[in-house]
Amino acid sequence: MHFTLLALSVAFGGSMVGAYPITGSTVNCRDGPGTSYKVVKSYKLNEDVKITCQTRGESVKGDSLWDKTSDGCYVADFYVKTGTSNMVVGECGGGGNTPPPPSGGNLPTLNAVQSKNARAIIAQTKKQGLGRQGCMAALATGLTESQIKILANNKVPASLKYHYDGKGSDHDSVGIFQQRAMYYKDIKCDMDAACSASLFFKGMTAIKGWKTMDVAKLCQAVQRSAVPTAYRKYTSQAKTICAAGGL
Repeated sequence: MHFTLLALSVAFGGSMVGAYPITGSTVNCRDGPGTSYKVVKSYKLNEDVKITCQTRGESVKGDSLWDKTSDGCYVADFYVKTGTSNMVVGECGGGGNTPPPPSGGNLPTLNAVQSKNARAIIAQTKKQGLGRQGCMAALATGLTESQIKILANNKVPASLKYHYDGKGSDHDSVGIFQQRAMYYKDIKCDMDAACSASLFFKGMTAIKGWKTMDVAKLCQAVQRSAVPTAYRKYTSQAKTICAAGGL
């Protein structure tokens, strides 16, 4: 009786490493789950690849799943014919399978300035042990408030003394999270990506149930915006960035 590799993998509880054909003409395999990661090698159309584990990363054609191959690099699952949009092997994690953030290049969907700020926020998230939930809330808020740019404000002269990526004009709001100077009086901290993230996290972790709360609602609970639904627009993008950053 003939069994395909996929059928055998299912029959044995998915423990067998599967080999699946590439569906694109030239598909890059990278050192992390996103197009900002360095290309390690390329696969040709119909070339079989063995998947050792899978993880979430940058969305490609609406699919955020990435496959780690036996070559030690990651290929977008969209270009691998596994017969399903779900995982066919175990999730990457532990044992060194999860890749570190790229040391160079931009994070998915972000430019160089945004990537630098986002990496600082992600690093602060990891430092405080707040996981993907904290990362998504911080980045969704940052994208909504400032497009993850450090904004100075002429109404807050002290903000002009520090590095800034642009200027805002909403009340006395400054920085990535548009924190109001009348409440967040340490302007130097407000104008620093990591430090301002720690201020955001202080408010976030004080909210009961923050770990399981809908991310957009969590953002609003911290920020108390006049446009409470604005954060939902960026939650998916934030998830992609966090995944590329190792969360």
